[in-house]
Parts: sequence; structure tokens; C-alpha cells
Amino acid sequence: MLSVFQVLKSVLKPLMVLGVFLLAITTVNLSANVPPAFARIQQQTEAPGQVVYQARHTLKDSKGDAWQVILYKRIKQTDNETIATTNLRLAGFPDAVEFVHPDELKIETDRGQTLTAPDRFAEKNPAPNIGEYQLNAVVNQLPERGTLKLTLPVREGDRILQIPYPVILEWQDVLNETGGVADFQS
Repeated sequence: MLSVFQVLKSVLKPLMVLGVFLLAITTVNLSANVPPAFARIQQQTEAPGQVVYQARHTLKDSKGDAWQVILYKRIKQTDNETIATTNLRLAGFPDAVEFVHPDELKIETDRGQTLTAPDRFAEKNPAPNIGEYQLNAVVNQLPERGTLKLTLPVREGDRILQIPYPVILEWQDVLNETGGVADFQS
């Protein structure tokens, strides 16, 4: 005759195996729908007294095409001053898009504010599919929270690129870098 413990053990063991199996399937299905992990802030010493902080992401535009989006802040310390410049570089797939130069980048906040950033490659661009925009004039107006909508000036018709909240948080980390002495010693 089987004891209560043996009966429970014979019933619970298959249920536990089934539970682990269902948990594994659920985890695989959920991870398939999760967007890719966001980038970390990268720091690079370019020269003595000059550091670049950047956040890199791959985002899709309104037509589903992928773009490399790099926000970077270059800080140069001299004996007398610290000079910081902030730029946004956008790279589309080669031969698929071509930036119109010297058109400005249009930036819209989720509160309806429209900002513009001048084209850094107005005179000469490294490749037709790359645009870079100087953000110093608008950096203090970028949201700390929320999202942004970028209108990319390309020959194929403006492309809309949504910048989600997690990316904005990383951008704020880059923007808040001050390039202190400790940063230049790495």
C-alpha cells in the first residue's frame, strides 16, 4: 500500500517537470518580443586633455529601415578652459539613403517643441548616407524624460526616427559628463 507521501511524490514530480517546461517556453517567447538591449555610455581618450563620451544605438525609422544613431560629447581641456561640443551622427544603410546638405535636422519633443540643429557636413560629408548635426545650441532644451522625433533630411523623402525614453536617459548621461580630471586619467 502506498503512503500519502509516495502518492504526492508521484503526482508532484510530473507537475514540476511540466512547470519547468512551461516556464522555459514562456521565457523564450517573451525574450523574442523584447527589444535589443540599450548601449552603455562609452568613453574614449582621443588625445591628452580630450575625451569623447558617446551612446550608440540602432533604431528603425518610419519605413522600417535601421539607422545607427550616435550621440557624442567631446570635451577638450586646455590650461585656460574646457570646451565641450555635442553632436548627433546618423548613419543609414549605404546606397539606400542620401542626406541633403546643408539641411538642418528637425527635432520635435513629445511636448510639441520644435528644435533645429545645423548640419556639420554642409561643406563636405564623409559618405552620402551619413549626417551629423551640432547640438550645442539646443542641448539644454532636450528633454530629460519623454521621447523625441527626428525628421531626417534625406533625398528619398524625410524619414522619421523616434528616439525612445531609454535612449533619452542614456543621452542625458552623456550630456551630463563634465570631463573632470578623473575622466582624463583613464
